[in-house]
Amino acid sequence: MRRRTNGKRTGLLLALYLLFAWIAPAAGAQESPDAPPLRVGLSTRYPPVAFEKDGRLDGLEVHLARDVASELKRPVTFQVFEFGELIPALRAGKIDVIMSGMSITPKRAEKVAFIDPYMRVGQMALVRADDFSRFADPGSLNASGARIAFVEGTTGARYVAASLPKATKVAVGGADEGVEALRTGSADAFVHDAPTIWRVSLDPKERELLALYEPLTEEYLAWAVRRDDPQLKAALDGFVERWKADGRMDAAVNRWIPVRVEVKPR
Repeated sequence: MRRRTNGKRTGLLLALYLLFAWIAPAAGAQESPDAPPLRVGLSTRYPPVAFEKDGRLDGLEVHLARDVASELKRPVTFQVFEFGELIPALRAGKIDVIMSGMSITPKRAEKVAFIDPYMRVGQMALVRADDFSRFADPGSLNASGARIAFVEGTTGARYVAASLPKATKVAVGGADEGVEALRTGSADAFVHDAPTIWRVSLDPKERELLALYEPLTEEYLAWAVRRDDPQLKAALDGFVERWKADGRMDAAVNRWIPVRVEVKPR
């Protein structure tokens, strides 16, 4: 295992450029007075990707959504759903795009059109520090009696169901609830997307919980639009490609996930 800060520091000018690119991605862009709002659907149970704090929406996807709307010269509105409600809401025309840390899966791709992915992640497990030796081998997550928490309707839930048949399943509503299940002792491990596990385990104030940095899956995060909306898909694909090329996407991701853990496969 080795830790690294994502992104190369190549000098003050580059750092200032990336910071400016994140703060002002579409300088000079103005909303068209007649443009309809871009209706963005998200779930607020996924910090640091999307969450609510003090009554305000925040996180990586919230800021990316505002950047997208600025590029499109459209106002943006956010509509909050439970994660499992997002695809039905999109297909019903209640929203225009899902921007909520959604992983690409074949089943989901049958129902929506995914934009080119902007980040590679995977499922990881979080455990109590006192239980670290018990779960040092990820295979021990599948031990009879191991209580594994997961968020319903996510790829983490799918992994637990398919790969941990012997474990006792503990369904929770969101990432914070999964972490709390560990703290209260109602679960022995919490399986979720890597950004959540990194956020908790790499907090310098955290002493109670540790991550198992062996990746359980490989997944890619992407936005999703309706399959009958090729114009919006083409525009968003273009933004992702350009933002990756000019460093804007790295700047945004690094703002919300400044430290990531890279683990080489065995």
